[in-house]
Amino acid sequence: MFRKIFFIVLYILFSARLLHAGKIEKAFEELGRYNYFEARKIFRSAEAHHPAAAGYGLALIYSRTDNPFHDVSLAHSSITLSQWQWKNSSAKEKARMERSGVNDSAIAVLKMKIDTLGFLLAKKKGTEEAMNIYLEEYCGSVLTNEATVIRDQLAFANAVAGGTWKNYFEFAQTYPASAQYPEAMALYEKLLFADMTSSGKISSFSAFIEKYPASPYVSLAQDSIYTLSVPDHNIAEYRAFIHDYPANRNVDDAWKRIYALYTSDGKSTTIAQFWIDYPDFPFKETISEDLRLSMTKFFPVKENGKWGFMDSTGTIAIPCVYDWVENFSDGAAAAGLDDKSGFIGKNGKTLIPFRYDEVESFSKGLALVKVKEKEGLTDRAGHLVVPVMYDEIGDFSDARALVLRDGKYGYIDMFGTEVIPCRYDKAGDFYNGYSFVADTSGYYEIDHNGNKKFLGKFDWFNETDGVIRVERDGKYGLLSSDGKIILPCEYSSIGKFSEGFAMVVLEDNCGFIRKDGTLAIPCIYQVDKNLAGESEFSKGMVRVKKNGKCGMIDSTGKVVVPIQFDDILPFGNGLAPVKKKDQWGYIDNKIRLVIPYQFELAGIFSNGTAIVKTEDGTGIIDTKGKWIIPPQYDEIDPEGEFLFVEKETGKGLLDKNGNMILPCIYSSIEFQSSSLVRVEMNDQSGYYNIISCSFTWKESGVQ
Repeated sequence: MFRKIFFIVLYILFSARLLHAGKIEKAFEELGRYNYFEARKIFRSAEAHHPAAAGYGLALIYSRTDNPFHDVSLAHSSITLSQWQWKNSSAKEKARMERSGVNDSAIAVLKMKIDTLGFLLAKKKGTEEAMNIYLEEYCGSVLTNEATVIRDQLAFANAVAGGTWKNYFEFAQTYPASAQYPEAMALYEKLLFADMTSSGKISSFSAFIEKYPASPYVSLAQDSIYTLSVPDHNIAEYRAFIHDYPANRNVDDAWKRIYALYTSDGKSTTIAQFWIDYPDFPFKETISEDLRLSMTKFFPVKENGKWGFMDSTGTIAIPCVYDWVENFSDGAAAAGLDDKSGFIGKNGKTLIPFRYDEVESFSKGLALVKVKEKEGLTDRAGHLVVPVMYDEIGDFSDARALVLRDGKYGYIDMFGTEVIPCRYDKAGDFYNGYSFVADTSGYYEIDHNGNKKFLGKFDWFNETDGVIRVERDGKYGLLSSDGKIILPCEYSSIGKFSEGFAMVVLEDNCGFIRKDGTLAIPCIYQVDKNLAGESEFSKGMVRVKKNGKCGMIDSTGKVVVPIQFDDILPFGNGLAPVKKKDQWGYIDNKIRLVIPYQFELAGIFSNGTAIVKTEDGTGIIDTKGKWIIPPQYDEIDPEGEFLFVEKETGKGLLDKNGNMILPCIYSSIEFQSSSLVRVEMNDQSGYYNIISCSFTWKESGVQ
């Protein structure tokens, strides 16, 4: 009985397999007739017994667009199941499926097609999410790399659209293998720094450094702290910065700037004092070297068309490699290199880089620099105290410097701040806390803060020797310091004040006024511009001319030298040069002629000598009229204990006794020190030591 039942069950199972096997073939037949409804029904009923073949068939139906069952997602799951089941099918099952056209190649081809359909659908959606779903569901697709690239692009675009450091950080964390990762991290770091330090305060930069010590923007944060800590670039600020931020990368630079500012005059005493005041200065070898160099005098020299410097012994101390150089001033020398200008120190190193079109020598710790016709000011530390933005920068006077920008004048202070805006048409230098400016409405007096007081409408305005001169309609007058007219604009000219008096011209006559504008001497004397020298008070007297003759009067108008000469000059050593009939001689205090009329020109006596000129040339006489230097030169110019002389052959040098030191063969002679003279001839130069009577250094063409 049991045996009979067993065979019955076996028969049923065998018949079922034959039945299902027949269903697969039937399903493919229906599929071939495009009867998708029946084919899908049969494939689904055969999935349990023939999953590889049924999965393949269903994948075909779902992947095609000519039926209502088109679903790429279902097609993908079906073909994936088919591919997996194929690998686990028996040889007999595979042989049966191959008779219906199903094998591993057909499955692979269909899977590739379905993967492509899924990729195109995700790409069409164009979202990061769609691409991520594709990459997750279609794992192993041949289009994985391309899908990954597109996904990363879409994700990065989303980060860009968000625009915050958090967006970029999230992208970088999510897609570390993306091509956009480096850019995302760079933008993350940049925006994080900007966000954390948006207040621009020192505290924000300090907090950033503490929280993000590995950020590439730590250096910029340190630089920002440095800049904010020294707004006025003075020694106190740099010292405080070093104390407060010892780990900042700019500490060394701060020390160097302290040193440069402290020793701006370049003097050895200042450098030595710096050593005492700043024992913690980290570059002591710099002090030692600069102290030695500060006591060494340097002189410009030229070799092979290039300039450098020698010391007082004639040794080349700084190689001749520059296009041009100027003398050292405040421990720095202006120089040119490759058509750019900068500054070098006495150690021969570049002090301020060669990046300017023009520069001028240092004075009082500042130097003018120019780029494209715009001017600025730099200190010895290389900091632009005044940006290169002005058309003109004047010298500092009373802690203010006149500047010109876009045709208007204003003022800057010693720190480069434009304390009075550039809005005036005319302006002068400050003196005793005040200056004078003008616009279309007239002239004003202004103080250091720019507060102004209207003075009036004039054509010209100037303050010299403590007096305010004004012009209106071609006539001159004076104003008091508070802007009141103390001398009406009615004079043709107002001369320079000397000993409290100045000559004024009214029509063709002249007189003299005091600084308060009162008339001390009426305009009763002649004006003659052909007279030798200026008509200014000297030792209580002034030259005047009347009826064609000259004499001298005192401050009361009393005649002290009779008005009987053709010309007269002030007394010196008790003698005054006087002129009659085109000849000059000398009179004493008693108006006696002590040196006869014999000279074409006569100078004022000083230290017992006077320069005079005859038809033979220019020479020097003593108070007795005796020749100290015979009249053999075209010109004589005294300087201290020496005399510069000139002939047709050139310039020379004499001592005070007339002894020849250098013959008259040079185009230029100039003292460089008490013992060293620089000479030029034929565009060549040399240095002559007047003590050793020899050349310390010279170019080949100098003798």
